[in-house]
Amino acid sequence: MDRFKKFPFSNLNNIEKEFGRIVRDLSSHRMFPFQADSQAPATDIYETIDEFIVYMEVPGVDPNEISIMATPASLTITGARSKPSFTDTTCIHQLEIEDGQFERMIHLSEAIDADATSSTCRNGCLLIRMPKKKVQTQIKVNIEE
Repeated sequence: MDRFKKFPFSNLNNIEKEFGRIVRDLSSHRMFPFQADSQAPATDIYETIDEFIVYMEVPGVDPNEISIMATPASLTITGARSKPSFTDTTCIHQLEIEDGQFERMIHLSEAIDADATSSTCRNGCLLIRMPKKKVQTQIKVNIEE
């Protein structure tokens, strides 16, 4: 590094990315693959007034290989990513893309209308929309005689 450079900390982003790669490489499922039952794809969960939205990275996964099970209190997403086979391979120089089964279970803080849940999968991203169940906050109770 040039010690006279005006911004000596401009390479912190590169250091952060490299550190993240090192931590991922040292994670237990890479060190002990025989112990890992499944992976958990990166997932973002959003909540609006009317719905929950799940956005999940699933690059290289056939949408037909993804299963989504919705209940009023949770969502379970399972699937599999398969690795292509290269028959004439003599050496592997780098191996970062994970394959195999994955599963992600999401517990929700409010009840959803599981029957109205919808999903789309485009460009390696799964989008699931789950409308919240309409709960009547006030009801009139009749008095029996």
